[in-house]
Amino acid sequence: MRAAAADGIDLECEETLSIVWNAHVMATGKQLPDDAFTIRYPELDPTWDFDFDDHSEMTRHLPRLAALYLE
Repeated sequence: MRAAAADGIDLECEETLSIVWNAHVMATGKQLPDDAFTIRYPELDPTWDFDFDDHSEMTRHLPRLAALYLE
């Protein structure tokens, strides 16, 4: 993630999931089964109901991520 941020690359969902997929293949030599991904959407904490496009809110809630991507 740090390398992508340094290069100005935004990782999308599919690209992020491929990191895990590729790591598994490299570690085991096997493909993940088709049913390997189960999406579970937890209840969000109400304090996370903020504008993700607001740089000050992002810096307050996610300081390390903001440091990588926000100028």
